[in-house]
Amino acid sequence: MSTVVYAQNIKNQATFRILKTATSLMEAQQFEAAEEFFKNGLNKAIADKDFYCQAFANEGLGNFYVKTDQPELAIKAYKKAITLYRGQGFKLIANVVENLLKSVQGIGDLYAGIEVGAKGIKLSVIDVTLNKERQYDYALKLDTAINTDAASLSYQSEKESRDAIAKLMDIVANRFKIAAKRTYIVISSGLKQELDKYEKVDYFAKVIRPKEIDTAIHIMYVTPEQESELSFTGIVPQKNKYINNQLDIGSGNTKGGYFSTSKKFVPVNLSLGTKSFQRLVEAKVQGNLDAFTKTAEQLIKDSLTKVIIDELVTKPDFKSRDAVYLSGGIVWSITSLLHPKSSAINNYTELSSGDIEEFRQRIVTDYNGLTHPDLAFIQNPEEAIATQKNITRVVNTYDQKALLAGAIWLDELVKQINTLNPGKKFIFPKYAYVGWISGYIIKKVNQQFLGLVR
Repeated sequence: MSTVVYAQNIKNQATFRILKTATSLMEAQQFEAAEEFFKNGLNKAIADKDFYCQAFANEGLGNFYVKTDQPELAIKAYKKAITLYRGQGFKLIANVVENLLKSVQGIGDLYAGIEVGAKGIKLSVIDVTLNKERQYDYALKLDTAINTDAASLSYQSEKESRDAIAKLMDIVANRFKIAAKRTYIVISSGLKQELDKYEKVDYFAKVIRPKEIDTAIHIMYVTPEQESELSFTGIVPQKNKYINNQLDIGSGNTKGGYFSTSKKFVPVNLSLGTKSFQRLVEAKVQGNLDAFTKTAEQLIKDSLTKVIIDELVTKPDFKSRDAVYLSGGIVWSITSLLHPKSSAINNYTELSSGDIEEFRQRIVTDYNGLTHPDLAFIQNPEEAIATQKNITRVVNTYDQKALLAGAIWLDELVKQINTLNPGKKFIFPKYAYVGWISGYIIKKVNQQFLGLVR
């Protein structure tokens, strides 16, 4: 797409200076003075038939009304600004103001992300909105998957993958009416690593592409490093980007990271996850929970604490910051059983290191009580049903030993993360499981106006 940014046709520089002053006053929270300057500048622009300054004034008034919680006036002002900008050929700035208008109206844009993984192909449809703080939020509208075995690299698996993508694209195009420019198909880092072994990434991307999909849609891929950064983008609110951390406790590994003071993403990677830790313990002992616990704790003491320390020693920011966004099956389980209503209903649930330690203990001492929390305090029937359904999913997904292994690994991780700042918060994001693909979409949305200056 090529967009020309035209020079403004300002008839009266004095009027423009009044409007610029209004903008500065608004940013300085001098709202009464800002409104006076905006309206004064608008009146002068109308008198001079200065259409650019009229548009600029209405845009400024729209921003002012948003900041002062006057949405109806903001909508009216933004609509005037858009009409005036478009009438002068300023398509780009009109599109930007249109995004601001949608923000006030609570209207978002639907995007689709198809993640091609080693064991399945997943579709996420998200509604992206610009919030009052001018940051992008998203709400998950659909999350569905088709199981395939793409990593086997057989003719059959290639056909299954192609058919699955075609089926999911039909949902995107026909049920949700999402345009090609808002649809992304991405090969996950795990599958890419498998394909790299045989130098088949480009071949695979070509062979799984359904013939009928729009030529504007390209099948891309991400590296493990990119996937970690995209997970961060999809999970951590933009306003917390440079002050918080993110960590995903996966079954096979633990990965996350943070943005440094120089605004570079610093990955944090550990080769162990909850399932691989469980296998490591079970390779050394077979027996009851007591034997399992003792062996796990000895492994942590003998070698794994050093592994964690070595990964974090050069990353003090990860340990010193006030909040970590934690995701993964074990975190979902802890949140669902200790904070059942919040986990089922809210997008974010706060945890403490004490919650994690309590969970670890109760798996052994009070497993029945832990997995059957009292829900009598939930008065709303729909919320009660959703909460119980979430708890049932946890219990059906993980057995007692799996929960214990995950809790020990997470608890020991948290102890090391907390050495510099033991009071930090841990936050569970409900939709973390679509984190990196949603991060991919958010990144594209944030880049939509880059490269348009001519």
